[in-house]
Amino acid sequence: MTFKELLYGSERFTPKQEKTRMFAMYFFTGIFTMLANLICFVTFDKLVTAHWNVTIIRWSFDLFLILNQTIAWLAATLTAFFTNRAFVFRSHGNVLLELLGFMAARFATLVTIEIGLFTVLVMLLEHNVGISSEVLLFEIFGFDFIWLYVVKIVNSIVLVAVNYVLSRWIVFRRGMKRKDGDKDNGK
Repeated sequence: MTFKELLYGSERFTPKQEKTRMFAMYFFTGIFTMLANLICFVTFDKLVTAHWNVTIIRWSFDLFLILNQTIAWLAATLTAFFTNRAFVFRSHGNVLLELLGFMAARFATLVTIEIGLFTVLVMLLEHNVGISSEVLLFEIFGFDFIWLYVVKIVNSIVLVAVNYVLSRWIVFRRGMKRKDGDKDNGK
C-alpha cells in the first residue's frame, strides 16, 4: 500500500482493506482534529484569565469553560469535516448538504459530550474527588499540564468514537453510496 493509496484508497482494495484504510485515516485525521481542538482550548485557557462562575444544583462552575469548549469545537468541527470528507469517507455527495448534516451531528455531540460530559467530568473531579481542575500534574518545557487538560483528553477520546459512528452511518453515507453506485454504472 502506497501513501497515496492510504490517503485516497484504491480500486484494487477489498472491502476489508478499504474498511481498514478508513479506520486508519479516521484515526490519523482524528488525532489532527483533536490537536486542533486542544490547541484552541489551551490557547483560550492561557489568554483568557477571566472567570464567570455560575451555580448549577449547588455546584459552582466557570461559564468561560463552556465558551472555551464551544470555540475549540468550532475549529475542530471544520477541520474534521474537510479531512473526513476528503480522506476518510471520500464522499462525492453534495458538499453543502453534507456540511449541514455534519454540523448538525457535531452540534448534538457538542451539547451532549463536549459541554455535557465535560461539565459532568469537571464537576465530578472537583466536587466528588476533591481535586481542583487547576491542580498542576507536571510541567514540560514551561507548559503547565493541569487536571483540566486530562479531563479534556478523556472527553476527546469519547467524542472521537461517537463522531465516527455519526459520520460513517449518517452524514457521509449517501455520498459514499453515490461514489460506489457510479463505479457500478461504469462511470
